[in-house]
Amino acid sequence: MKLNLLNKIFSVLIFLVNLYFVPFTIIQIVNTGDPMGFGLLAIPLTLIINLLLIPAHFAFKSKYENKLLLLIINSLGFTISFILFLLLISTPKID
Repeated sequence: MKLNLLNKIFSVLIFLVNLYFVPFTIIQIVNTGDPMGFGLLAIPLTLIINLLLIPAHFAFKSKYENKLLLLIINSLGFTISFILFLLLISTPKID
């Protein structure tokens, strides 16, 4: 596969994962975590995942679409964000 195609695939996957993480981050900030404030511990992780939207956007620019460093950032970022996504989805909510 070509480098620009892989960059675009990982960028689209990052955009899709952020459909979950952007509202999650906003809800955690508005609710100030949980009653004890432990939800705020997830804010640094979700903000880093939200910042992955920047290199994902650059993958669609013709100047950056063949950059290997961008592919490495997008692939590692997607892998980490997908693992965190699976952990947050599978964790039961404690009332």
